[in-house]
Amino acid sequence: MNSYLLSCSISANVRQSIQVKFDDLKLPASVVDTLEKNNTVSLRPNLSNALKAELDSLRVLQRELYDSYCLHFGDNHFVTSNYFEEANNLIKYIRNEANEANGKLFGLWESEHSKWQATVEGFLHPLFTDETEYALAREAYLKVFPTRQEYKNPIRVHVVGPLPVSLEVVTELVEGDIDSLIAHENSINTKEVIEAAHANAADRALHMSAELLDDLDVRTSTKIGRQQTGGDKKRGSWQITAQKLKLISDSVPGFDNLAALAESLLKAGESIQSPNRSVREDGCKLFQQTQTDIRKELETIVSTRDSSKGLEILQKSLALSSSYKTLCEQIKTADSIDALESLVSDANVELDVYAQRSKHINKIIAQRRELFDALNGTGKEQVTEGEQTQPEEADF
Repeated sequence: MNSYLLSCSISANVRQSIQVKFDDLKLPASVVDTLEKNNTVSLRPNLSNALKAELDSLRVLQRELYDSYCLHFGDNHFVTSNYFEEANNLIKYIRNEANEANGKLFGLWESEHSKWQATVEGFLHPLFTDETEYALAREAYLKVFPTRQEYKNPIRVHVVGPLPVSLEVVTELVEGDIDSLIAHENSINTKEVIEAAHANAADRALHMSAELLDDLDVRTSTKIGRQQTGGDKKRGSWQITAQKLKLISDSVPGFDNLAALAESLLKAGESIQSPNRSVREDGCKLFQQTQTDIRKELETIVSTRDSSKGLEILQKSLALSSSYKTLCEQIKTADSIDALESLVSDANVELDVYAQRSKHINKIIAQRRELFDALNGTGKEQVTEGEQTQPEEADF
């Protein structure tokens, strides 16, 4: 699979805040002394909340570009040929959004400048009895505000690439031939970074798999909604997982089956929400089968991957998964407070790593404790069979 180096940076060439350095502005000593005594040296008022808002919005799109279409290591991002067209379209959209933002900001220059002038005059004028000194200080602050021309296109989008990544190995260096030397160094340096990006992507896939297994262990077909499968405005957790696993499997071997199963899980979740009863029933069957298949696939992946932080987390998640339901049943049927406390100790082992299972088990424990507290008021120490209660399913 061909890889391409891609960089998209978003910046503003105007100040978003002000910190006047009086030494640079060559103000008279008496003026500087007055400003310093009143702590105005470090004054940093916002020039434009609108500018910050536009930059934040564009950087969300930048993050989407990197997260949805690129593998990365450090500040180096790589897009494959399968994702090139989508990434390129998003870059064009980012450029268009930046152009629209610049148009809005240019239209705000007059009001922003007026606000800044009023701010400067408001805090400076009370400090000076000498009008000449006041005028010098006022002018110093007004000069640091961006000019109308600078506000014409304050936001810039800079894109490097996509550049084809060549890993062609130079077997023999030719003395004095700069091209062969560059090709040789490029092969060594770039290969190292791409391999690191692939390892990073694989580790993320393992970590995501542990989180997915955590979610599936507490999920029943009646607890599947848009939070998992997504909607018109927001992606669901399973949708995000499926898309990221598909991206990773495009470049990293060993995750193709898992990516396909994540898509199947998403399809099952969507079917379960159908108004058609037959479609819902088929969705439930697919969901149960996919749960089993995902667990088997993760066991296979664990047996074939090299040691990493993500692998360790997935191994722990699989180990807990095998005993999770048994532990839940034991907690639900504990017949004394001592038996419950013993099970709590077991439940606390590594549960902090697995958010959803931890929530569910802690809820069951809390409900069981409530029962024992109630029974304690009647003088009973143990739960009889008739007093067994089943806690509600946790809704996450």
